[in-house]
Amino acid sequence: MYQIITAENRDKFVATIDSMHRNRYDVCVTQWGWDIPGIKPGYDKDQFDTEHTTYITITDPDLGKVVASTRLNPTSKPHMMSELFAHYCNLQDYPVADNAVECSRYVIDRTLFNDPLKEFRIRTHLGHGIVNYCLANGIDRMSWLTHQRFYQLIQRVWKTEPLGLPVRETPDGWAWIPAVSQIDEALRQRQLDKLENAEVRVEELIRVGAIKSKSAA
Repeated sequence: MYQIITAENRDKFVATIDSMHRNRYDVCVTQWGWDIPGIKPGYDKDQFDTEHTTYITITDPDLGKVVASTRLNPTSKPHMMSELFAHYCNLQDYPVADNAVECSRYVIDRTLFNDPLKEFRIRTHLGHGIVNYCLANGIDRMSWLTHQRFYQLIQRVWKTEPLGLPVRETPDGWAWIPAVSQIDEALRQRQLDKLENAEVRVEELIRVGAIKSKSAA
């Protein structure tokens, strides 16, 4: 379902990477209204897309393009938290270690799906790809800057703690939380449980209002 693209196999995924950057622009800039300095119109690639970056991508075979992706950068090298958001971490320091990565550009193009169950499965496969990559490479921590509402959903599966208090610095008033999550075998099993019981999980999320039903969407 997902592709793990690393420095070692990147030459096999040139078209996938190109589709990913275009999809990121569609979501981050066109839909979310982000102003990302230095990128080309229609193509979200910035200084944190480096030779050391690992990408997790999901391609929809019917659409023939990437519909979800995220990137993982080693915290032992410059990354978004160290270069842009260090001042957000006012509760504890962000991790800098060989066994820790930063997750950023966690993107799912929700406009392409009118089925909350399909979207849920795509989101879960993306998370499962992150966990599998990390466990295969001795990584047990992941830092990220996440939206406050998403942070609450993360807590259902990921053991996560804040690195700082919620910060509102954008015109839309969104609150952002720098956080760190634990990566272990128990997390992988929780991800698998989500996939195996996707229908029940989606019904529960609709019931509590965390996501919209297909008719409401």
